[in-house]
Amino acid sequence: MNAVFAMDAGGVDARVHADVLNRRIRNLTESSEGQPGSGRVIGQSPEWRQVLRKAAQVAATDTTVFLQGESGTGKEVVARFIHRASPRKHGPFVAINCAALPEQLLESELFGYERGAFTGAQQAKAGQIELASAGVLFLDEVSEMSLMAQAKLLRVLQEREFRRLGGTRSVKANVRVIAASNGDLQRAVAERRFREDLFYRLQVFDIRMPPLRERRGDIPLLANAFLQELNRSTGCSSEGLTPDALEMLLGYEWPGNVRELHNALERGAILCQGGLITGEHLSLRSTIVASRQPQLSDVERRTIEQVLRESDWNKSKAARRLGITRTQLYCRLRKHGLERA
Repeated sequence: MNAVFAMDAGGVDARVHADVLNRRIRNLTESSEGQPGSGRVIGQSPEWRQVLRKAAQVAATDTTVFLQGESGTGKEVVARFIHRASPRKHGPFVAINCAALPEQLLESELFGYERGAFTGAQQAKAGQIELASAGVLFLDEVSEMSLMAQAKLLRVLQEREFRRLGGTRSVKANVRVIAASNGDLQRAVAERRFREDLFYRLQVFDIRMPPLRERRGDIPLLANAFLQELNRSTGCSSEGLTPDALEMLLGYEWPGNVRELHNALERGAILCQGGLITGEHLSLRSTIVASRQPQLSDVERRTIEQVLRESDWNKSKAARRLGITRTQLYCRLRKHGLERA
């Protein structure tokens, strides 16, 4: 009897916890409606709700988060969502794209420098890590960091301190790091382009960002929100989408994901001259014809990767679920570069 009561109580606690988490997500989502572009959280699909649940759960901690997903899937949106839901919400949110800066400039931007550290350094300058103190540092495209910068970032995560370029004293790093990449970090580790120890430091809590083609149910919501935003920010007003335009949006593969959707709608809003946006205004037909159709090998790779992830990378379990032998699975892992580092 007591055991049954304990199980019932546990079920009630789980439901209460889920209700609290859902209310928290709803409040944070509603609070983002006044945010410009990169701060808005839009979507109701199960795939997107799962991302937000994970983000809300980890937000209350100070844990390092890694966001993995294709370009344009909304990694910065989720990073800002975590920031707003965290105890550091009153601190700054500092974003830096590691792929947009040359190696030497990236290090000086991140860590700052002392006077005389290099030619032209006539006075000391604080880096982005210092500017993000008591807040969140978002490192987009972290896989593009040089090995030297990776070593310095590892020290920040391990020791919570760093040195400016040309400096001799250590500076405390009171910052939470959220990293993101559209590349395969495991492959980068295997190819020795990314430090293995840093990889595991970043992978403490990872969130997979689903591409837009996996959350098509969110496309009408995203389109409506983007059109309203375009009307406010650029004056490109429209009366909405024609049925054929909406059908085209729902059927397109979106290799550029949410960012490409926004660009297509902005182009359509300009061409429609205040009327309805038609399929012709979106200019997607030629792109659909020209885009590379998914190959069988692509489908096989995605399927194997998904099953491995769901099996916690247990090869025997994954092979059984796929209906192949372990030997066949290992051959496919080598073929698709899926060996785990």
